[in-house]
Amino acid sequence: MVPSEETIKNQKKLHDKDKRISALRKLMIYYKEITETVREPFIILDNKLCVVTANNAFYKTFKVLKKDTEGKHIYKLGNNQWDAPGLRKLLEHILPKHGVMSSYEISHNFPKLGEKTMLLNARQVDNKQLILLAIEDVTLQRKLKTDSDEMTANITKQRDLLQGLSDAKDEFVSMASHQLRTPATAVKQYVSMIAEGYAGDLTKEQKVLLDVAYKNNERQLEIIEDLLRVAKVDSGKVSLEKSSCDIVLEVKRAVREQAILFENRGQKVIVNVVRKQVFALIDPKLMLMVIENLLDNAGKYSSRGSSITIGIGQNDQDTIISFADTGVGIRKIDMEKLFKKFSRIDNKLSNEARGTGLGLYWVKKIVSLHGGSVKVVSKIHKGSTFTITLPVPVAVAI
Repeated sequence: MVPSEETIKNQKKLHDKDKRISALRKLMIYYKEITETVREPFIILDNKLCVVTANNAFYKTFKVLKKDTEGKHIYKLGNNQWDAPGLRKLLEHILPKHGVMSSYEISHNFPKLGEKTMLLNARQVDNKQLILLAIEDVTLQRKLKTDSDEMTANITKQRDLLQGLSDAKDEFVSMASHQLRTPATAVKQYVSMIAEGYAGDLTKEQKVLLDVAYKNNERQLEIIEDLLRVAKVDSGKVSLEKSSCDIVLEVKRAVREQAILFENRGQKVIVNVVRKQVFALIDPKLMLMVIENLLDNAGKYSSRGSSITIGIGQNDQDTIISFADTGVGIRKIDMEKLFKKFSRIDNKLSNEARGTGLGLYWVKKIVSLHGGSVKVVSKIHKGSTFTITLPVPVAVAI
């Protein structure tokens, strides 16, 4: 008996269906093999959003069993704990429209796991019959970022608070120093007038007392000037007035101005230069003060009869000025104190050497404004060498 046309059509439909089912089974085996190679939780859903399979990472991460997962609707997994608004939006609205979605972030509170933040990557395959869903748990990363943002905000707040206190302190120091300088200057003038006999003749004892008063007032004025200089440089109110200057002349000028001090100490200053003139683009007034400060320090912390050697050199990149003494030296543990405000180092000469602990701090600030650096090499009881390095502008470069 010859099959009817309708029977042939039905047989063909059954054959095509068997072929599709066979192909789908092969495809499922392929997808299952792929899922196990993925380290992140990975799940495959059918077009009705039921779980076809999932990998071990999924079961381990979300603490569920295979028998309670496969064949179940995704929203009903684990007592409906996957019924999340964000997941519904992805699977029911976004994915059907676009067919693919990457890095879709959702947050959901799982009864057994707590709050989780997940990145979902989804794709429809096999003519939208299957959905591949990869899940990346980024809860820890998001928490770390939140904590980091909060910490950064707190640090920024503390920094702004400290900066405000520092600015207020600098303003107070500047104002107080200005107020102190006026009466101290007046005291200096009147003490000088009395010492010179404007108020009548003085006894020997009176002259001694006035001399002590004058020297202490001078010391007070020096401290006030140090405070004013530091307050000014800290507030950014120091501007350089640069010009091309001969460093050799500036060094020799500083040596001349302190000649009496070195003579009283029986010390000798030696200036070594590679040539008669070494030009650099500097603020001559401020750089002279830097040189004087380092030269004075070298003398104060060296014994009587010793020598201080100043070296001046220049190459294509740098102008170099060094101050080498054979004094008490600096211990390694004291090195970090050198360029800090109000910092003084204890040694056998520190009690004799007057200072505010501001000199080297100011020196470094001024040299830094010139784009240079200050370095020190020292050995206890052998001496120290402070070296200023200043960049050579193109117009000055040799």
